[in-house]
Amino acid sequence: MTDSKLAIDRPALDALLLKRFFYDQSFSIYCGVAGLYDFGPTGTALQQNLINLWRQHFVIEEDMLEVDCSIMTLAQVLKTSGHVDKFVDWMCRDAVTGETFRADHLVEGVLESRLEGDALARKLAGLTVSAEPDAAPKADSKKKNKKKGGPITATMLDDSVVAEYKNILAQIDNYDGEGLAALIATHAIRNPSTGNEVTKPATFNLMFECSIGPSGNLKGYLRPETAQGQFLNFPRLLDFNNQKMPFASAMVGRSFRNEIAPRNGLLRVREFTMAEIEHYVDPKNKDHPRFDEVADVKLRLLPRHIQLDGKSEPIVMSVGEAVASGTVDNRTLGYFLGRIYLYLMA
Repeated sequence: MTDSKLAIDRPALDALLLKRFFYDQSFSIYCGVAGLYDFGPTGTALQQNLINLWRQHFVIEEDMLEVDCSIMTLAQVLKTSGHVDKFVDWMCRDAVTGETFRADHLVEGVLESRLEGDALARKLAGLTVSAEPDAAPKADSKKKNKKKGGPITATMLDDSVVAEYKNILAQIDNYDGEGLAALIATHAIRNPSTGNEVTKPATFNLMFECSIGPSGNLKGYLRPETAQGQFLNFPRLLDFNNQKMPFASAMVGRSFRNEIAPRNGLLRVREFTMAEIEHYVDPKNKDHPRFDEVADVKLRLLPRHIQLDGKSEPIVMSVGEAVASGTVDNRTLGYFLGRIYLYLMA
């Protein structure tokens, strides 16, 4: 499939889905809440079809052990797993209005807008644009003022600045709070809507806290993922599987994340359905008996060394080549990467 076939007018698609009631914002007659959505008849049917396909592709074909665990999770469980201390994003605020931003998304949006402005300026000047595909100018775009990084203005940047911005964007997920604060200060990142300065990034835990029972003394959280219930039941699952390894558990259910700044549409919402697998493997033997079935499947991969070089162009190689070269660590991991790709392309 070529990149041109993947081009989608996202606002137009979202408008159509809303009009046909595939989904809509929850509590919309009360002005709604960002990141919470209700699915209409067609959206519900589509979601269930995807889940049924997922169950057939993984649970049934791989003979997995499916479970259904509690949504409420004891705080002690998530403290042990590290979620209480580390399940965080970095948040900053508009120093004047108090508007909140996820710091890495703010930096990413502003730098991408500047790169698009540079590409547009070079095009207008008749120069060659050496930008990434997603940073190419969109001369007839009607969405420039709706970019998360602010309006696109035709401003040419030095080649060294363009290279630096691309390097930052390729590694944006690797920056911690201090790193993001340095980027915001060094590159004068401000609120794109107001031009105001933003505060230094601070941690924000993404879990919804709750109290269990009438006393309020038993602390819990709405689960941020479906893994913990599967891990806690590992001894029971192992007994159920007659002490045989390897094996996999699977679960479909709701999860909750208190996103700092949910985007429009169904990406990065606060309540969502997860379909998750935990495959338990012998650490001394990570082979897989069905690996040859996916060895020739071609994947687009972004290896660590390419990211560290500040690049973001993926390479294409087969699962077999990826495992043989060490790009993918072992055959079991390679097998499931191939199976996931086949599910997504089904």
